[in-house]
Amino acid sequence: MATTATTRTTRTSSAKVAAAASVLFAVAFFWTVASVDVPHKAGDAELLTWWQQSDSQLAGIVSQYCAVAAAVLFVVVMNYFATLTAGTRATQWTAFARSMGLIFSTTLLVSAALRGVIGRMVKVDGQPLPGIEVLRYSTALNYDLIGSITMMALGLTILAVSVVVLRTAVLAKWFGYVGLVCAAPILISSAAMIGHFTIILALLWTLCLAAAVWRHHSTT
Repeated sequence: MATTATTRTTRTSSAKVAAAASVLFAVAFFWTVASVDVPHKAGDAELLTWWQQSDSQLAGIVSQYCAVAAAVLFVVVMNYFATLTAGTRATQWTAFARSMGLIFSTTLLVSAALRGVIGRMVKVDGQPLPGIEVLRYSTALNYDLIGSITMMALGLTILAVSVVVLRTAVLAKWFGYVGLVCAAPILISSAAMIGHFTIILALLWTLCLAAAVWRHHSTT
């Protein structure tokens, strides 16, 4: 009896941590992209002026730490999902979801370095601001990473999680259908290298995940 109670308490605690991590991930991922707004199609003078501002350099550093937090929190969420689905018949889909989740977190960490490197060079290392070519390349590389690879990995993660949920009912089936609806435009836009425009869908899915996990632990 005591063992059963302890197991139930452990599962409840894990579910609470996973639900909280999902919400915090949504917040961190939002600020990863919202804290930096490099002007699009700007001329050389405008872009250089933007990067010369201390607030812009600081925003890049803030964005870096938000991206790191989002990457770590997503790993926590995916680890919980893997535990939740242990012993189910969707072993391969679960492994695929976890693998894609790790790729998403890894590429998000790479993006974190790209977001903070200019601010670190100037504010921490005391180096001069790089030339306009470097600034443009760094910005373009980061947008391409987020808009294609990172969001593609997240879209595949959402798709795989949705398939597992619909096959095993480890979480409410409505959440599985929400995932399918969100995954489709994320994958299509990522293939077109504009996946960053569907980040709002990723945030919506994550908040739905938190609700599904919380409701699941409350009814078991």
